[in-house]
Amino acid sequence: MQDDRINYVVVGAFVTAMLAALVVVISLLAGRTGATDSYFTVYSNVGGLKFGTLVLYEGYQIGQVENIEPVDLGNNQLQFRVELTVEEGWKIPEDSIARALTSGLLSAVAIDIDAGKSATVLKPGAQIRGTAPSNMFAALENISAQFGDLSSNSIRPLLDNLNKYVTVLGDSMTAHLPQALADLENAVAGVQRTMTLIETDVLKPANRAHIDTMLANFAAVSSGLEETRQVLSQAVTNVNRVIEDNTGNLSEVARDLRYTLDTIARYVDDISHNTDATARNMAEFSRSIREDPALLLLGGSPQDDQAKEKSK
Repeated sequence: MQDDRINYVVVGAFVTAMLAALVVVISLLAGRTGATDSYFTVYSNVGGLKFGTLVLYEGYQIGQVENIEPVDLGNNQLQFRVELTVEEGWKIPEDSIARALTSGLLSAVAIDIDAGKSATVLKPGAQIRGTAPSNMFAALENISAQFGDLSSNSIRPLLDNLNKYVTVLGDSMTAHLPQALADLENAVAGVQRTMTLIETDVLKPANRAHIDTMLANFAAVSSGLEETRQVLSQAVTNVNRVIEDNTGNLSEVARDLRYTLDTIARYVDDISHNTDATARNMAEFSRSIREDPALLLLGGSPQDDQAKEKSK
């Protein structure tokens, strides 16, 4: 009888220990193993978020999503208030950002808090600025739809046009390529005939001798031109040297010429007056000669004025 009681006690203790272990495991899985602080964030889209979604701080698990509540903003606008519970006393800077993201392609969505740099810490119950989660599968579906539209509306017509152009080009080449090859062959034959003609007629020995003579003459002329250039260069150098050597004399001549011109300028009025008087005298002398040419004779006397004799 006593052994039965011992067995009951052992079995009861074992069951109690298992129940305690179960409670601990459930608490660990739920993420609520101690006192917590509550915060909230606001998202316009809560795709993938639900009760129990993990809350991470720079990748380290500190809590979970406790509740999601829709908030009507009016004008058909709706946001979602997401309540978070984190470990009690956990310091979150006020400029931190709660990002909803997935760590892998098949991973569940989690809220990862990017730690800010502010020295001010959020108080429990405050709002953490949030960034709405992005639905990767929806984005992939959108990209796939865009590729499908691109393939149907752009790539396929482009390939059809290329196929059409290639077909037309192939037909054109098939129709015109033989004639083009024949024309090319005729052109090559013409070039060969021209080269043969040049070699047999133009470049025959007599013409080659003339060409050599012309080249020699050109070389001689070139040499003569070079010598002429050198002579002219030397002459220019000599002229420059003469000008440099006679710069003083030329300056003296210029000064004398300037003095002469100044003197002429001072007496030009007198010269002009005398010239004018001389011209008048010459005019009077000419008039007198015309009236009495005998004045030119030596010892001549003026003729009597006939008008005066008639008056007498």
